[in-house]
Amino acid sequence: MEKNGERESTAIGLVLSGGGAKGAYQVGIIKALAEMNVPISAIAGASIGALNGAVVASSKSIQESVVRLENLWAEIAENPPLGEPGQEPPTLIRLLEAAGLRLDAAFRNTAKLAREMSHNLLPTMFSPETGALVDNSRIRELLAESVSVEQLARGIPLYVSVYPNKNLLETLLGSGLAKLRIKNNPESEFMHVQSLSPDDQYTALLASSAIPFLLSSQKIDGESYVDGGMGGLFSSQGNTPVTPLLDAGYNPIIVTHLSDRSAWNKQKHPNAAIIEINREEKIDRTRLLPEVFDVISFNSKKIYSWIEQGYGDTIRCVKPWLRFII
Repeated sequence: MEKNGERESTAIGLVLSGGGAKGAYQVGIIKALAEMNVPISAIAGASIGALNGAVVASSKSIQESVVRLENLWAEIAENPPLGEPGQEPPTLIRLLEAAGLRLDAAFRNTAKLAREMSHNLLPTMFSPETGALVDNSRIRELLAESVSVEQLARGIPLYVSVYPNKNLLETLLGSGLAKLRIKNNPESEFMHVQSLSPDDQYTALLASSAIPFLLSSQKIDGESYVDGGMGGLFSSQGNTPVTPLLDAGYNPIIVTHLSDRSAWNKQKHPNAAIIEINREEKIDRTRLLPEVFDVISFNSKKIYSWIEQGYGDTIRCVKPWLRFII
């Protein structure tokens, strides 16, 4: 971060990856960093990481952001944005299975089901106005309650990943081929949120978290964007957005993941001082299709367990580095 035209001697960046409901894990991360007085100078986020990052970036201090994040996620646990408390959304699960989005190997051979659903079920499920299954008005409402554009303008730099969406079917096909390691899909783009107009700042945050089919795409300067975590899946380029922080000169960088199967490899950034928050135990809470159920099911029991896990992992991984980075 720059003060009076000079960059701080220790400009620490924080990367918050995407992962839907597992974003609760990042609340524990922020809480631990606040307790250790780690000065975060900039944030890069994808999907739910972009939304959590916006709360931190728009807070007067990292300590204040902890209170705001805990209040936000308590509200999410009580009133989930994508379903009823404690319930899995079965119709939504079937839809994502049909789309082939972020599925485990056991569900990759669902071509027949996908064809049947695309002809019979999908046309009746989407909103004709938005082309999405779920109305994002609740997410927009939570965002407006938790993030002030005025405070964000005065806060630390925030970068978010967004994925260009020229054609929805091509977007999903490219994602599916990349998940199967057949062909990598195009990379995500990165936006510096504070450089956008006030209206586009909220739009960029919504775009970064807009899972195709589930939530409607967002337009900025006439271009359509969806979930920023979808780009460059071979290396998690979009979902672990370390690039904009490196390009802006932030170092060291604390990197977090919300998947036990993240393809990101810190060795690809040999000149960066990467402090990675690794887990002693798996983040998955569901045996069957965790990349679906754990992502979109905002279950209160899972949420609080993820917060506790994120806190413990961060203390263990970051504390040994404190004397070097502060």
